[in-house]
Amino acid sequence: MSSTDSVVLIGPGWPFKGGIASHTTYLYRALRDLGPTLFISLRHQYPRWLYPGGDDRAPDNLTLYEQDAQRLLAPLSPLSWWTGAKVIARARPRCIVIPWWHVFWTPMVWSLLVLLRRRCPAARIVFLVHNTVGHEEQRFARLLARTVLRRGDAWIVHARSEMHTLQALLGVRAVHYQPHPAYPLGDREPPDRADARAQLGLADAPTLLFFGFVRHYKGLDTLLHALALLRPKLPCQLVVAGEIWGDAGVWDTLITELDLCEQVRLENRYIAEEDIAIYFASADLVVLPYRSATGSGVVRMAHSHGRPVVVTLSGALPDAVVDGVTGYVVPAEDPAALAAAIAKFFDGTPRQPMEQAARDAAGTEDWHQLARTILANERSTP
Repeated sequence: MSSTDSVVLIGPGWPFKGGIASHTTYLYRALRDLGPTLFISLRHQYPRWLYPGGDDRAPDNLTLYEQDAQRLLAPLSPLSWWTGAKVIARARPRCIVIPWWHVFWTPMVWSLLVLLRRRCPAARIVFLVHNTVGHEEQRFARLLARTVLRRGDAWIVHARSEMHTLQALLGVRAVHYQPHPAYPLGDREPPDRADARAQLGLADAPTLLFFGFVRHYKGLDTLLHALALLRPKLPCQLVVAGEIWGDAGVWDTLITELDLCEQVRLENRYIAEEDIAIYFASADLVVLPYRSATGSGVVRMAHSHGRPVVVTLSGALPDAVVDGVTGYVVPAEDPAALAAAIAKFFDGTPRQPMEQAARDAAGTEDWHQLARTILANERSTP
């Protein structure tokens, strides 16, 4: 690839886990549809000490495999950064797109940008900022993030709150808000609710879903306390589908203390791409009781599957929900308010209109629109 019209996307993809890898892959597919695109991906991602969820590689499936991706970069290998920059420079790109979500990537991304500014001076650098600074990071992280992000020409975020954070951090106005696209469902027909529950061995009862990595900031403890408040009148079952970061015994203890052992199933594992649909199909309501958030692909995923959500007043989560139409919005760290929203949903609320509204909301933003927004950004200077 040697066209000066080409685009280069740098970021994680198959075989790595997580929403960022999925997001980057779907973005690559959209950019590729719009023109020549080079995907520079990773051959190594996190060291074990930074990934307490276990192995950072996804289960052996090829749903998000991209044959043309060049898996060159390793965050702890400066030689790979030099090699990656050399390959990118040969493509003579007009635009280089870099997802940003954690200051762990500071040395690699900063070094790449220094090399690329020399070798590709005409290329514009567009950062797709998921988190300006990652969840649960220290104050020093802001300085590291600023050191890297100020080298960009344009910045795109999925959360209005993140837009304000980034504008304040960098002292720029060229930050563009674009809602998180909905994840595609694929070609397979999703199972109906009863079949999905039967396949998972769940009772045919009101079912809540907490989906994704289990980390402190996601507030699972708030949801468990809400479930305990609901038990006398509305004994819901809760499926926690995602890898637990840290000591899983903490959650077993809390579930036992709250007398929820019969109502809660902990699926302490990464849910492979081809298994996602069955978990959302089994649920009536998807709950995101986050303490803090910038955005979340889980809301878009739930809506794609026609499932209403309950979210907290955190980051971009309220932006993605029409209260009372596609879900409910409650204060963070408030078990009583969360329990009331769940009870309201199950207390005679017409289910089909909310589910249809969720599906309709998922169709309002797509990956090609995000790709076009990236490509449309004019070069800006901080």
